[in-house]
Amino acid sequence: MTINKPSLTFNPLHPTFGAECKGVDFSQPVSTETIDHIRAAMAKYGVLVFRNTALDDTSHTNLARQFGKLDVSTVVRKSGTPYRLGPESQLTDIANVDQNGNIVSVNSLQAQAFRGNGLFHVDCSFNHRRAGYSLLRAHQLPPPGSAGETEFADTRSAYADLNENMKTEIHDYVLWHSILHSRILAVPDNWIFKIVDWTLDMHGLRHLPYLMILLLTIRFLGFWVRLADTTVVSMCLFGLLRLLLLRQAPGPLAARAPHRLVQLHKPSSRMNLYIAAHAYRIEGWSKSASKPVIEALMQHASQEKYTFKVDWENNGDMIIWVRNIELSGPLEQHQMLISTG
Repeated sequence: MTINKPSLTFNPLHPTFGAECKGVDFSQPVSTETIDHIRAAMAKYGVLVFRNTALDDTSHTNLARQFGKLDVSTVVRKSGTPYRLGPESQLTDIANVDQNGNIVSVNSLQAQAFRGNGLFHVDCSFNHRRAGYSLLRAHQLPPPGSAGETEFADTRSAYADLNENMKTEIHDYVLWHSILHSRILAVPDNWIFKIVDWTLDMHGLRHLPYLMILLLTIRFLGFWVRLADTTVVSMCLFGLLRLLLLRQAPGPLAARAPHRLVQLHKPSSRMNLYIAAHAYRIEGWSKSASKPVIEALMQHASQEKYTFKVDWENNGDMIIWVRNIELSGPLEQHQMLISTG
């Protein structure tokens, strides 16, 4: 399919990926033909930047629907608290303000959680279902000169540049992803994230049922009764804590999913690395053994030669990117909205 059409132009932003698209009229519904041309450009560039779209929340959502079924897994509504973007909104609220529009403290749990967005990541890789695109729109930008960039990395080129031995070695790797892992990396001294992660990680707790059986057997035989009783009670309390966290924690917080590291991006017929700051373990490996391998691959994929930054210039600027072939990174945020389709 030809990418350029008379009304659309694509100005490359990096030698291997990324372009700024001009010529789309967002003041009216975007035609199917234009969407098809954008899809074709996405297969080539991976990241497209649109300036001054003038989209509002409704037209943003309608545009996302034209790319497919919406992923609303990260739309988190607290019970009894009105959603800041409206009760029917399907947009994810990525902001440094609270429900009343006040800027939150940098020491708040919300602000610390959002620091994980400053690491290179793939949106929602911790979900089993992977959405195809992310659509990120600037709602209200901070004053000029106070930062506000989003950085992307080209994981297709990063994979292509690996030597053949490495490609063979990692070909069958499956990586587990969790949003808590990127939060712990970003704020390593936050004990709340660590406790919740330890409580919800069933792989790390896989031996507990066997320990429980052993303790109950010891208790039945009359050995170390006090120790056995104390330990069993502690484990039961831990189980109740875990059930409470699973019930109360937002869906994304508890989500964990495995994905193949090396994947084919069918629209471009190119292989890529599906890796992110959310990745914490290789299937069949321990966390400690997985850590140096994942870190080395992340460092490789995020080298300067594979990355470029987008400066947010105007309210209404929007970036669309392919989720499974690009890493998005550091972003100084002020009321950014994201939806996916």
